[in-house]
Amino acid sequence: MNKKGRCFMVGHSHIDAAWLWPVSETVEVCRSTFSSVLQVMEKYPYFCFSQSSAQYYEWMEKKYPQIFEKIKKRVKEGKWEIVGGMWVESDCNLPSGESLVRQILYGKRYFLDKFGVDVRIAWLPDTFGFCWTLPQIFKKCGIDYFVTFKLNWETTLPFPYSVFWWQAPDGSPVLACQIMGSYSHTSLEELPIELNLLKRNHGINSLLFLYGCGDHGGGPTSELVEKIFKFRAQQSEPEILFSRAEDYFHKLEKINQEGKAFPVVNDELYLKTHRGTYTTQAKIKLNNRRGEYLLGNAEKFACMAEKYGFKYPQEELEGAWKRLLFNQFHDILAGTCISEVYESSEKEYLEVFKVGEKTLSSSLKQIAKNVDTRGKGSSVLIFNPLCWKRDGLVEVELSSLVSSLGNPEFVRILDEEGKIIPYQIMKKGEVKNLIFLAHNIPSLGYKEYKIIPLTEKKYFSQGVRAICKKDTLQLENKFYRVSMGVKSGLLTSIYDKFNEKQLLDNSKRGGVFQIHEDFCPGGSAWNIWVGVLNELDKADEVSIVEEGPIRASVRMKHIYKQEERPDSVFIQEVRLYSGMPFIEFKVDVDWHAQHRTAKVAFPLNLYTDEATYDIPYGSIERKNPTSSQANSTDRTKWEVSGLKWMDYTDKEKNYGLSLLSECKYGFDVKDNLIRMTLLRSPDYPDPSMMGLPDLPTLLEDQGKHSFSYALYPHKGTWKEAGSIRKGYEFNYPLLALTEPSHKGSLPKGFSFLKVYPETVVLETVKKAEDSASFILRFYETIGQRTEVEILFPEPLSEVWETDMMERKISKLPIQGKSLLVNLEVYEIKTIQIFK
Repeated sequence: MNKKGRCFMVGHSHIDAAWLWPVSETVEVCRSTFSSVLQVMEKYPYFCFSQSSAQYYEWMEKKYPQIFEKIKKRVKEGKWEIVGGMWVESDCNLPSGESLVRQILYGKRYFLDKFGVDVRIAWLPDTFGFCWTLPQIFKKCGIDYFVTFKLNWETTLPFPYSVFWWQAPDGSPVLACQIMGSYSHTSLEELPIELNLLKRNHGINSLLFLYGCGDHGGGPTSELVEKIFKFRAQQSEPEILFSRAEDYFHKLEKINQEGKAFPVVNDELYLKTHRGTYTTQAKIKLNNRRGEYLLGNAEKFACMAEKYGFKYPQEELEGAWKRLLFNQFHDILAGTCISEVYESSEKEYLEVFKVGEKTLSSSLKQIAKNVDTRGKGSSVLIFNPLCWKRDGLVEVELSSLVSSLGNPEFVRILDEEGKIIPYQIMKKGEVKNLIFLAHNIPSLGYKEYKIIPLTEKKYFSQGVRAICKKDTLQLENKFYRVSMGVKSGLLTSIYDKFNEKQLLDNSKRGGVFQIHEDFCPGGSAWNIWVGVLNELDKADEVSIVEEGPIRASVRMKHIYKQEERPDSVFIQEVRLYSGMPFIEFKVDVDWHAQHRTAKVAFPLNLYTDEATYDIPYGSIERKNPTSSQANSTDRTKWEVSGLKWMDYTDKEKNYGLSLLSECKYGFDVKDNLIRMTLLRSPDYPDPSMMGLPDLPTLLEDQGKHSFSYALYPHKGTWKEAGSIRKGYEFNYPLLALTEPSHKGSLPKGFSFLKVYPETVVLETVKKAEDSASFILRFYETIGQRTEVEILFPEPLSEVWETDMMERKISKLPIQGKSLLVNLEVYEIKTIQIFK
């Protein structure tokens, strides 16, 4: 070891893609910063600079090609280091697993194509925490190293390590560096302090020191480089090296090989602050989730439709993905930008939806043209975008049947065996929708139902019913009996009839909306500071609004009053379905509170010391922070992130409850109380914190919001109950398409792809980036090594396992139409299919 120490001086400019300024300004910030850095390089031949984010380079390529060409020259010389490998420096808690893969896939491919550089360093200095599965995604994208700074922002219990191995649930490690100081040093005052701390706390004598103006760009200046030269000339130690970040990691690897063991972190990197970012700006969270599942569905069915003459719109889909990925930048998706950014973001999402909806609709229609739909009545084809056979609710607008059926007042629905299917007609204003339960829809496939006009109404037995009692309204199906107080508008009982289990505790206050005071001066968009609690336990309205035979619903209205603010109105419909084992909540809120956080709470007749949460391409078990078994770190996780579901199963693992989320990401558990965070009303960030022009104070998330969530009670653990599948089904509804009668080569029901066992989830089917082949990506969900069987409708010519960059690893054996693949514990696997 070099006893006097060594400092790796890496020039850098952290540039927020948007924050206290609009995206249009960021383009100019990149131009001015990169121009300045290039000038510094002309003056100082030893100077090195590191910069992330493929989007920034693409802006230069398209808008300022002369700057771009100069950057290419410096990259070739080794003076300009490309880091990050992502499209932008993304949020790493809220995007789906596939979104995180696409961030790197499109980012690294851009850098390889334009610069010939295969980026090996993940560069996320300012992102607000990191999901546990990220190291596996990094490794399978060819990224070996990881740099962050944000863990220094802990408000309690500082993160203990600077250099460590960060390990995913499957065991994949990356060498991580939590830099000792800022990512934008503009002086050298902290350098000796940081090096001494690194020596004292970690026994490491080599420091990574990032310098240059950041956030709003700027980068290293000539004056700062001169200060480094002067410091080096005046000090005999430490050794000062103008360096690239990758050189530092090579040094760390050498230190490790020489016998210095680095600690292993086998957990998420939870940021013990900025917990409000899971919820702030509810609309962008909703748009993000919608964009993810829409593009995923579009890609799957575009692949399936290609055989039948559909042209896969690769360029359009890539463009839509890049718009979605840009809006996952850590400040944008987190909800911590000025209002102008979200006005622009809304327009970007409309373009994403336009491409996704057009692709999905066109591919489904192309498939439908080839289905044999002959027979009496109008055909409705029900498509399933998931990789297992499933049941689900179908909603069809009656006007879509007019051309084939006329305008009948009543209809009959038949399945493929001629069995009559119960239905219900719902009115939405002037529009009439027909809803029914479809059963056994094939894996990644479709099934035909026939709709026949009738002249008289057909009555069905009530698989679900609503009951009015003196002080209570009840909903009941074969699974549950749900009771609601007519005065409180709260759930007083959820009784599981099959398992003879009461889910709610004796407080009888299920589904209560809780409004907390919540104000953090200067940082309310980022941080939750939970204060005085107000529960909405007096209803302004409780009434039965639907009475079966498919769905029964009770509507409850609550009003939250705050001085000097308009009332906030919560209208909630609690819904039960015939034959469906979950309880759905459809909520409409007109939100006008100031500095408040709204949660929904369920006090359970269960207790456990841990809860499980869905995360990108995996799950994580977290200790209940109030448990006697919780350690000091566990107790800081009093607000955590989750994607499509969270689960609370009792200590004995006999019974549990999963809470399914459509677009909400913030959760908390306290003893037997589980809560999901619905809305916040912080101030927009104040640009004056950056010395930028003041803007008038505005409140976020004011106005109307609509969202849904559901309860899925279950016997046994979430693994045994298939909660992962229920979370997917809640987010990926069945798709209905009406089709006229015609001949076709496809049967009336068909599966394009089947995957076994049920513990494996196929998330992605897409066209390969560089060939006519297809890419499948799937993951193991319960921590058991397994053999996966994938069944195709026809024999394959060739199959390869690849990394996530779609680079071939090994050829896989094919058995006719079947493919067997070994999947390790919690592994995410990518394969390439040649037909």
